[in-house]
Amino acid sequence: MNYVIVAENFPEKSAKKLEKYGTIIRTKKNKKVMEGLNTHPDILVHPLPSGEIVVDKDNFDYYKEIFKDRKIISSHSQLSGKYPRDVALNAFTFKNYFIHNLKHTDKKLLEYYKERGYELTHIKQGYSKCTTLVTENFLITSDGGTYEKLRDILPIYRINHKEIKLQNFNYGFIGGASGSLDKKIFFTGSIKEHSSYKEIMKIIEKYNYEIEILSKEPIEDYGSIYFI
Repeated sequence: MNYVIVAENFPEKSAKKLEKYGTIIRTKKNKKVMEGLNTHPDILVHPLPSGEIVVDKDNFDYYKEIFKDRKIISSHSQLSGKYPRDVALNAFTFKNYFIHNLKHTDKKLLEYYKERGYELTHIKQGYSKCTTLVTENFLITSDGGTYEKLRDILPIYRINHKEIKLQNFNYGFIGGASGSLDKKIFFTGSIKEHSSYKEIMKIIEKYNYEIEILSKEPIEDYGSIYFI
């Protein structure tokens, strides 16, 4: 069975548009995490390439009940409080690279990717997945440190910073405001007002991707959309 994981507070109209890609699963808020981040999929779950899912240990039973046909693994870390205690699962992979601030990565993730021969790549940004739009062919980020660290080894592109909404924060990130499935990118809202709009579209067209805009509202960071 295919699933689409979205935030507990993800707009219903937007979620309906995703139903044709899989069963919609909403996260369960972790009240120990900061408001504004405590429903985000990229904070609370980490889908593994094998189809298994590492989940926030405080809500392990919730995800275990929903994903009856998947192996659900409880995180080793207990998510809580302010950065960096909330980023243990906020990592991403590209090809054979596992990318995160490795000082704060959940032990279960490190063991999994190390055992399977991934190139463990350290970046300073703990909100690695939040800040990065990840597709099968390229990456887009507004985080300068991530861009500088990866630019010589991976196809990564940098866009302007601080122009995406995020509840309770001054700004969010493009990774948290999007998701990717095959050759299609889904944005939570309109990106036409973003100052890097033309650059973003050039990158997408270069790799022959399509986009789907899920709302007419301005693009907003809900913590990524996961297709698994």
